[in-house]
Formats: sequence, C-alpha cells, structure tokens
Amino acid sequence: MTLTLLSAALYAFSLLCLGSFAALFSIRWPAVNLYLAEKEAHELLSLNFIKTPPKNSVFGRSYCPHCHHTLGWKDTIPLFSYCYLKGQCRYCAKAISAYYWRIEILFLITGLPLLWLPLSLYELILNTVIISALLSAAIIDYQHRLIPNECSGLAIAAALALNIGTPNLDASILGVLLGYAIVALLRECYLYYRNREGIGLGDAKLLAALGAWTYMESLFSILLYASLLAIVYTALYYKTGGQNIPFGPFLVISGIAHFY
Repeated sequence: MTLTLLSAALYAFSLLCLGSFAALFSIRWPAVNLYLAEKEAHELLSLNFIKTPPKNSVFGRSYCPHCHHTLGWKDTIPLFSYCYLKGQCRYCAKAISAYYWRIEILFLITGLPLLWLPLSLYELILNTVIISALLSAAIIDYQHRLIPNECSGLAIAAALALNIGTPNLDASILGVLLGYAIVALLRECYLYYRNREGIGLGDAKLLAALGAWTYMESLFSILLYASLLAIVYTALYYKTGGQNIPFGPFLVISGIAHFY
C-alpha cells in the first residue's frame, strides 16, 4: 500500500475515532451488562426488579454526563473537540473527563506503526480491527475484571479472515484452539488444587484471539511475558497481597508487542 501524507492523516484520524468509541464502549458496556445480569438474577429468583436501565445503549448517542445534553458532531470530534472546548462541556461548562482523550491517544500510538509494515489495505484494516478489539478488552478488564465476548470474538473473526486463502490458516485455527485450551487447563488445575478460580475463561478467549492472530507457536512466549509483566505489576502495586489482578491487559500488551 502506497503511503502518502493524506492517507497517514486519514488513518490517524480513524484511530482516534476508534479510540473515542472504545472509551464510550468501556463505560457503557459494563453498565448495560451489570443491569442485565441483575435483572436476570431477580427473574430467576422471582423477585421484583425496579432498577432503572442505563440511559443509553452501548451504541446510543453521546451526551454530557453532567447536564445530560445530547452532543452534536462538533462536540465529539476525537481529541480536537476536547482541545477546542478547553476540556469543558459546551452546554454546562463542566469539566470533560481526560479519560476519553487518553484512550484516543492510546489507540493512535498503538495502531499507527501498522502504516510502516508491508501490509495491503485489506491487511491494514483487519489488523486495525484486531488491535482495537484487544485494546478495548484490556481496558474493560483492567477496570471491571470483565472481558467482553464481543471483543474476543471480533478479534478471532478478523484474524481468521486475515488468513483465509493463505498457508497460515491452519496455524491460525490451531492458535485459537490451543490458546483457549492452555488457559482452560490452567484454570481447571488451579480450581482442583486450590478449590477456587485463579483465572477466568475470558482470558482463555483472549489468548485464543491472540493465537489466531500470531499463530500457535507464539502462545507460550506471549503467556510467559504476560506472566512476568503481571508479577512485576503485582510487586509494585499490590504489596499487601490477597487481591486479584486482571490478566487480560498483560496478555494484550504481550501479544501486541509480539506482533510488532
């Protein structure tokens, strides 16, 4: 793919848009799923459920969390609207969280190096989808200890589509199966010996996605470096012990680093 200044600028803006959506998704998806889980639990127990549903669905219009005014397109241009409005809502002048632009910058930094790889437009789009799905999963797991099936499933589908018609398709499929099996086996062993859950199946699906993307031979390296990162993080931030840490972000960091 021929790289021009215009195409690079358009791609960079696309990454910012993906980051903006991911930031919104990481806030709304947990809220919607928590509401649905509580509703289902009440229905199973035949209890009344009167909790008000979230204001907007995952794909609803953006609005100010302070004044609840629906935002127009001029208020939601990634990064630029935040700078132009000086970090304030146009309608109530309350501060806009820096969370949004930080996620947008994260997507920009992580995805922009794809432009310098020898990829076709088809490969660029699918790799962008994979990285975006993985980052979204990592953000939500870090905040809520949950990994959306939507993120893992999208990454797996994009990785398999990337290898359709190539000699790597078998390795990609085996990466899915082996990635899931490794974590599922570790989970069962820990559950058997310690009588408690040590790692969730969300991590199994995430490693399956990484296996589909980077193939089965890379899985043990990804798992090793993710474990080392988790150990360092635990030593630095969880000195009291006894607390569960999300493993998904370390898998994603290790997987993306391995890909590059």
